[in-house]
Amino acid sequence: MDKSDKVDEFLFEDSQITYRKAGNGPAVLLAFHGFGQNHTAFSPVEMAMSDRFTVYSINLFFHGSSRYTGTGPLTKTNWSQLIDHFLQAQAIDRFSLMGFSLGGRFALATAEAFADRLDQLVLIAPDGITLNRWYWLATDSRPGRWLFQYTLRHLSMLTTLGHALTTLGLLNRTVMRFAETALATPEQRKLVYESWTQFRQIHSNMKLVAKLLNEQSTRVRFFTGAFDRIVPGFYILPLTRQLRHYELTVLKTGHNRLIELMVEQL
Repeated sequence: MDKSDKVDEFLFEDSQITYRKAGNGPAVLLAFHGFGQNHTAFSPVEMAMSDRFTVYSINLFFHGSSRYTGTGPLTKTNWSQLIDHFLQAQAIDRFSLMGFSLGGRFALATAEAFADRLDQLVLIAPDGITLNRWYWLATDSRPGRWLFQYTLRHLSMLTTLGHALTTLGLLNRTVMRFAETALATPEQRKLVYESWTQFRQIHSNMKLVAKLLNEQSTRVRFFTGAFDRIVPGFYILPLTRQLRHYELTVLKTGHNRLIELMVEQL
């Protein structure tokens, strides 16, 4: 195994998160990757910031070798308890957060729970600020989840629907290509279903998050892609409209290269 792939484990109530600790900087950064990725997504961050930060690149549940064994969907309370115990185990007091795409949802939930201990929040094309209507339809109700699982088992039906919506202009072609790639194998379809359904309660109240960040005068930085159709730049507006101060960098790229190019701006 390559050294960069080695991870440590943290157990909490029979669930396990795996993470890589890198760098020896005086400040601490917890980083949460996007869907279908793992801790290695933040290798460029670790290399660029190792003298300033000790970086904990955390594998989300169902990614890497992190596993969730709860009987119901993961809640914000479950998540905040896990992070609290993790911080205690690592003797971490204050820290910064970084979240890319799906990881942005977890960064926001962590910021909401630990705002008074947060130095900086870095959100890269973050999920969890604007609720995607397709996500809501697929996960918000039991019939929706049943239909979601059914269509994943009958992929031709989903593909036909997706192409029809694309033709009608109701679905972006880039998003359709992304979906086809993400659903290419049975393992990927299982990951999509587990992540979408089990993470459905990890949604923060933007009014509360903004209030907490404003009260603490936390530095908040956004990085979006000018050509990103997966998490378009305007998705951050429900939060930025309520923040007194924030920094926004728009990079000339789509979704997938944002971490790599963002590092050049740090």
